[in-house]
Amino acid sequence: EFAARIATAYDDMVHDPSDPAVQASYRAMIDETLAQYQVIKEMGYTIEMMREDMDAPYNIPRMALEDLANNKHMWVYPTDFGYGPDASAALDPATNPLLEFTEEVDVAGRPMRANDLFRAVHDFFGHGIEGTAFRGRGEENAWQAHSRLYSKEALPAVTSETRGQNSWANY
Repeated sequence: EFAARIATAYDDMVHDPSDPAVQASYRAMIDETLAQYQVIKEMGYTIEMMREDMDAPYNIPRMALEDLANNKHMWVYPTDFGYGPDASAALDPATNPLLEFTEEVDVAGRPMRANDLFRAVHDFFGHGIEGTAFRGRGEENAWQAHSRLYSKEALPAVTSETRGQNSWANY
């Protein structure tokens, strides 16, 4: 019931990336995500974005957590794949700050968008540390764990990108 209320609120939110409060929250989220990504790299973990010519690297989501635990490695589904091959106009950072490219590259040298970094960091700290699943309840648990690593300013953007999307998709 609670997740359904979040889903309704998420659906009703006004999309206004030019709002100064939205911009500030996403900027804080991106900056703090970059810092968290540096910690992952300093700990010796490698993040690699999937390639278009490869099959899904994990048969089940749990294999991603096993890859982290056993190999200090994780594959990430690139943001661009979700938009399709002819979606360059849809990948405009003016519509969502997470679409901007960062200075980071994956282990193979591929440029990473802020959203790619966030998904890797969220899977690492939200799912990997706690060992939570990737379905509705697991995503809520991952939000509970990962949200503690963000500032009050970043939390609205983080919550929208995790708890809000999860509730909308699952409830």
